[in-house]
Amino acid sequence: MTGKEKIISLLDELASPEKMGSFFMNNATLNFLFIRPNGNPIIAKGFEEMMNSGDVVQEKAEITKIHRFEFLSDNIAMSIFTLGSKFRYKGTPNDDLPKVTSIFKKAGDFWKIHWMQRSTVDSNLSLWV
Repeated sequence: MTGKEKIISLLDELASPEKMGSFFMNNATLNFLFIRPNGNPIIAKGFEEMMNSGDVVQEKAEITKIHRFEFLSDNIAMSIFTLGSKFRYKGTPNDDLPKVTSIFKKAGDFWKIHWMQRSTVDSNLSLWV
């Protein structure tokens, strides 16, 4: 499996509602940060706790499109993708298509997610060439 295939496989695993809560604990670097739409960062353990708190009930998630993917070096890659996401937060339904920017670092033979930033604002998809 190529590096790109391994990373896309990671993204597909991230989009699994059953695995989303524990995903970063198993697949992120030690200094991983996830920047939420409100701008507040969260570490892997915090994300796991949030997803397992009962406040978030994930119904559906899927990578709907990878807009950009490139290797920045032998050990660093980045991607920007749309994540179809349907969930309830404290009972309030959410059905959105956030754009997610992610940076990956290679650790030995494994690719790990180092950084993610999620945006829920509508964007002009024609700019993603």
